Amino acid sequence: MIIDVHCHYTLTRYVADLPQRFSFEPAPRGCPSSPDGRLRPVDFDSCVSPRALGRVSWWLVRRVLRLPEPTAGSPGDDTGGAAKAGSLDRALMRHYERHLWGPGPIERFVLLAFDAVHDDDGTCPPLPDRTDRFGSDIYTSNSFVHALCQRYPDRFLFGASVHPYRPNAPECVEEVFAAGACLLKWIPLHHNINVTDPRAVAVLRKCAALGLPLLVHCGPEFSLATQRPQYESIRPLLEILRRLRRQGAMPCVIVAHAATPLWLLGNADSHHVLLEALRGEFADAPLYADLAALTAWAKVPFLRRLRQRPELHAKLLFGSDFPVPTDARLLHRDLGRAYRRISAIRSWPQRAAAACRQLGFNEIVFYRAAELLPHVSRRG
Repeated sequence: MIIDVHCHYTLTRYVADLPQRFSFEPAPRGCPSSPDGRLRPVDFDSCVSPRALGRVSWWLVRRVLRLPEPTAGSPGDDTGGAAKAGSLDRALMRHYERHLWGPGPIERFVLLAFDAVHDDDGTCPPLPDRTDRFGSDIYTSNSFVHALCQRYPDRFLFGASVHPYRPNAPECVEEVFAAGACLLKWIPLHHNINVTDPRAVAVLRKCAALGLPLLVHCGPEFSLATQRPQYESIRPLLEILRRLRRQGAMPCVIVAHAATPLWLLGNADSHHVLLEALRGEFADAPLYADLAALTAWAKVPFLRRLRQRPELHAKLLFGSDFPVPTDARLLHRDLGRAYRRISAIRSWPQRAAAACRQLGFNEIVFYRAAELLPHVSRRG
C-alpha cells in the first residue's frame, strides 16, 4: 500500500457538528469564548490566523488556487449534510476533494491535525494578528480530522497532533492512539516546543511505548511564522533520541521535508546532520525522513540529490505536504518522455508520487509507511 504520510486539511473559520470529540477538545462555538473578546484557535475546529492570512505565502496560495478573499464565514458541518462554511472554506473543500480523491498511485493519505500553539506555562494564546508575535497561525482539531478519517476510512488515516505542554499530554496521546492515530505531528519552531523539555520527553516516551511515530519538522519553515528560531535545529532532537535509545525508549521519528532549507543556498545544517545520522549512527534505528514538499520549485535540487543517494532510500518515506503544489515543469528533463503523462495528472499529491517514482526512487520509499504506521491494516 502506498501512503502519503504528510497531508494537511485546514480551513479558515470552521466549526463542525461532530457526534464525538476527544475529551481534551471541547466543542467550539465559532465566537470568542474568553472574556477578552479575542478569538482563540479552540473557538473553531479549523482556522487560519489573521496574521497568516496576511503572509505572502497565503497570498500565493489564493492566487494559485483562485480562491476568494478570506471572510469570517459561518460555522459548518462537514460530517453530514451540506456544509455551511463561508465561501472561502467551501472553495477549499472543493479543492481538497479534487486533489485527495484524484486517481493515482497513492492509496491512503495521512490527514494531519495541527494542535494550537501553547505558552511555556501551557496556556493557549489568542489567534495572532499582524501586531502579535506569538500564537497559532493555523489550527485543525484532532476531533475534526478523526471524523473525516472515520467517514472515509478507505482513503484517509488519522494523523494526530498533541502539544506536549498541554495538561496531561501523555494521556491525550493515549486517547488519540486508542482512536486510531497513526502518527503525531509537531512543528517545534512554530508550536513552541523545546524537545528537551521534560514534558516533550514524556510524550516521546509515551509514543515509544505505544508504537506511535512522531512526524516532526526540523529546519527552516516558510508557510508559518518562525516564533522560536532556537528550536529550528535538529541537533537537540538527535541528542534526546540518543538518550532514549540507550534507555530502550526511542520512538519512531520521521523528520519532515528531510530537514531541508527553504532554498538551495539556505541554512542546510539540519539537513546535512540528518543525512549523516541516517546513514551512520541511526542507520539501524527507527529514524526516517519524508520527501514532503520536495517537488516544490525551491526544493527540487534537494530531491535530485536524494534520488542520487540510493543508500538512503530505505530511510525515506513519501509525503506530499499537500496543499503545497507540485511543479512538474522543473523536472521536465528528469522525467523525460514521462513528463507529459505526469504533468497531466490533476491531483497534486498523486502527481508528486508519480514524479518521484519516475525519478528512480526505490519502491521502499513508497511502501515503507505501511510497515511503520500503526492502525493501517484495519483500513487496508
